[in-house]
Amino acid sequence: MATLTVLLALLLFQFPSPGKPGLDPSWEMVLVYAHRHALQFGRDIAFTYGPYGFLTSRFYYDGVPLVKILWESTGKLVLAATLVAMAASNFSSWFRFGLFYLGLIFAAKISPDIVIFLCTPLLALCWLLPPKSKSWQVAVALTWMAFLAQVRFNYFIQALVAIGLVIPSLLLERKSKKLLVIVSSFTAGFVFLWLVAGQAINDLPAYFRSSWEISNGYLAAMAVNRVPITTWGIAAGICLLVVAFILSRLRSQNLRAEKWILLYFCCAWYFIWKYGVTRADTGHIVLFFPTAFVFCAAAPGLFKRRHWWSFLDASLILSLAGLWLFNSGFLRHTPLELAQRLHAVPGELFRPKRQAQRFAAAEAAMEKAHPSKNLGAIVGGETIDVINFDQYFVLREHLNYWPRPVFQSYSAYTPALLKQNLRFYQSSSAPQFVFARLQSVDWRFPAQDDSLLLEELPRRYSITKEANDFLLLHRKPVQPTGGLLREKFPMRHVSFGQEIELPETVNCAVELRAIFRPSIYGAARAFLVQPAEVSLVLTDGKQGQHTGRLIPEMAAAGFLVQPLLESDKDFADFMAARPGRSVRSIRFEPVSATGNCWSQISIQFSKLPELPFGPATAD
Repeated sequence: MATLTVLLALLLFQFPSPGKPGLDPSWEMVLVYAHRHALQFGRDIAFTYGPYGFLTSRFYYDGVPLVKILWESTGKLVLAATLVAMAASNFSSWFRFGLFYLGLIFAAKISPDIVIFLCTPLLALCWLLPPKSKSWQVAVALTWMAFLAQVRFNYFIQALVAIGLVIPSLLLERKSKKLLVIVSSFTAGFVFLWLVAGQAINDLPAYFRSSWEISNGYLAAMAVNRVPITTWGIAAGICLLVVAFILSRLRSQNLRAEKWILLYFCCAWYFIWKYGVTRADTGHIVLFFPTAFVFCAAAPGLFKRRHWWSFLDASLILSLAGLWLFNSGFLRHTPLELAQRLHAVPGELFRPKRQAQRFAAAEAAMEKAHPSKNLGAIVGGETIDVINFDQYFVLREHLNYWPRPVFQSYSAYTPALLKQNLRFYQSSSAPQFVFARLQSVDWRFPAQDDSLLLEELPRRYSITKEANDFLLLHRKPVQPTGGLLREKFPMRHVSFGQEIELPETVNCAVELRAIFRPSIYGAARAFLVQPAEVSLVLTDGKQGQHTGRLIPEMAAAGFLVQPLLESDKDFADFMAARPGRSVRSIRFEPVSATGNCWSQISIQFSKLPELPFGPATAD
């Protein structure tokens, strides 16, 4: 068992890399920055990760702190020991234990995040919910759940559902004392770790509220479908096997004793299913198959099946087949990569000085490959924020980074989050400088991201430096009072494919609000698989067409459609009130024949007289 524990811990170990430009590296660097500067989650930072989220970051800057090394070495060794002990105490056969452990090795090799994601569901199913669990097992499960709940908000939801099922189960058994111990222990552990992280108690409500808003908006905003139909077919096959296993347990003679475990099993599978298929792209679908492998390998043992095999084991073969069809290299290269990793990790662990030198050299090479923007000469010690993302360029120059709550614009998924960022810039806490780029993700129409803030920027900031790939904005000494003036046109209903002419304006910008109401089928599709995608097609003054993905939740808050904002030059013209590209009409199109997912589309145009716009003469 000790050997297996050490082997798993070595595969879980991740030595961080130096920061670099890009979406994921930037938000991971911001988590590190938030830890180093004691930013308050919920008040200063609104994100799906919590105050210990920096420990899972793969990208650091200015060296790697000791607490990160301790987590990667000691912390993950204890985590590996917990998983091995949990499996040994619950799985009655070596065959079941071996399959589960093989799945952990498989998952850890692809991504250690998979193992961490599965920790809370597995601990809840093996040690928290079973009535015959020993006191030390319950204590270990609650400790890990309280800690992981502050690594990522999704893990908190996993733990909250488990605790929520413990409450009625113990109440019905009249074990109020045990219930009080479990609930109070989890709460006390969560609050204690929150305080240890330097967070304020009075920020907890804001943290829960903002994190829930982001997590809830993620499903509609980040859902994409970029995998072949064969991959979908195999994933659906695994899901059907799990559903069949659940139905078989409903007919079990032990159902009365297992009902709460089975209910949480259903919830845990839903977490896993949505984790893999909501964002069905290369980076996420490849995580689904090893996650399903581990969970399905453990499932028969969770319910103490007497047979050493189960029909659910067929899902393990499907998981390997799905990964092979999607990218056979993951499996073909696994043996060699495992051997290389097991050889390299001990050297990294026991030779920290050499590893620190390698990190410094890699960081210097990265800075050479991406020259500095020389922002410090202008910004000095003043506060600065970054729009949309790429915080790397600000953090690498050690500037006084002062982010808005939803610090990457594409993550402001809902009207409430968009308004939260807007209020920050309307307040006296707003940054003095803004490093701004008009960029987005997933082929979105760029003007949607932080749309309310984007409309406010010309009123409150002016261009102090204009480069090819960014603008540096400076806050105006005299700030406007009140919100942006909107002259609203009547709300009306439109349909897909309908060409909609923009209203006549007198040289000012135009905002569009679009409200998409899903049909019953569309709501069910969004809950069970993923929501339908919608495209926005804009026709400019030269009859050219520009297509971008539209996020319905964000579109409900309103965004600019006049002038056309599609590039950094468009954004610079807009900020400087220079003539720009005009838009004649728009239309909405469903993606992949999903028009039946929506029951109604309502739109409303608004003139923005405080934002002047003159069409370019070329139009």
